[in-house]
Parts: sequence; C-alpha cells; structure tokens
Amino acid sequence: MQKNESCEIHKNRENQADSPRLTIPKPVLMRQILLFGGGAGCLFVGVVAALAIGDMILLALSAILCVSFITKGFLLRRKIRAGQIYGVHGVCVGIAPKMFGRYRRIELVNTDTGDDASFVLPKKVVFKVGHVYTCYFDNRFDSGNVSDLPTNGFLGYEDFGVYQERPMASAAIMPSAELAEPEELEEPYESVETENEEESL
Repeated sequence: MQKNESCEIHKNRENQADSPRLTIPKPVLMRQILLFGGGAGCLFVGVVAALAIGDMILLALSAILCVSFITKGFLLRRKIRAGQIYGVHGVCVGIAPKMFGRYRRIELVNTDTGDDASFVLPKKVVFKVGHVYTCYFDNRFDSGNVSDLPTNGFLGYEDFGVYQERPMASAAIMPSAELAEPEELEEPYESVETENEEESL
C-alpha cells in the first residue's frame, strides 16, 4: 500500500468565546483522571507509610511521584484547552510486530479520503484488523513517521467496531406485483373469417 506524506488529522479545537465548556474525548479525559488520581494516590501511600512506620524516604519518593503526575495532568489540560489534541480516524488495515514483539506498527486508512497513517504502539494496546478507530495524540504526532521507535504523544483510542461498507446507490426496483405485464397481441380472427367466406363462395 502506497504511503502518503500525511494523513488527514482532525484537530479538536473548541472556541472558548462561543462555548466555555470544552468537549473532551473520553480516552483523553480518562488519561487526565488517571494522572491526577495517580498523583494523589502516591502521596496518600507516602503519608500513610510515614505515619505508620516513620519511613520518610518513601514519603519523599511519593511526593516526587505526586508532583510528576500532577504536572503531567496540568500539561495535558493545557494542551486540551489550547486545542492541541489530534484525532486520527480510520480503519485498521495492518498490524506488524516490531522490536522483538514488545511493540507493533498499526496502520489506519481513512475510507473517505484514502489517506493512511502508521504509528508504533506497545503490544498491550489492543487493535484488530477491520475495526474502525480514532486514535488521539498531542501535537508531537508525525503521521509520516516510518521508524520502528514508539510513537510519542499517544493518549488513547476509541473502537467503533467492525467497518461496514456504505451501501451503493441503486435504481429503484418495482415489486413484482406492480410490474406491467406485456400486452398480448390479439389474433386477427376477423381476417381469417373473411378469407374462409371467400373460399366457400
């Protein structure tokens, strides 16, 4: 399959003047919740360990992890508000293992435009050939990347199930009961009768 230099990337921009409430895709929202929740969880574990056994080293490590998670959460929130979240939509047409099976190259094709995109993701991210996906990235995503290195900025994906081709437009077919039957040709009885009368005379 011929690679295009770029695929159609739909940018998720929201006009804050018209609508102050942002519409965040579910995978991106879950990623943000996990970041903030992970930071709070690390800090909670460190505080409990410090109060129970007096382990200040664990408390310090938990605080560092908490700051790291919270910072990533705020940076992601900033990208969302700035409209720097990209969604790549298409049908999965190929899955190729890379780097001893730890990663896989995923290929999506946009059925409307014919453009394609490929990216390398961990094996734990489950994709199925023939399913329709929307993958979300930040502004570091490069649709023309052909290296075997993992793709940076992957935030999550949505699975819309098996791709179904759109029905082709066809001419209207009338029911068999409504079809006009061909008119039968009437036999020329009158001409035959006149010929017989002339012969008898």
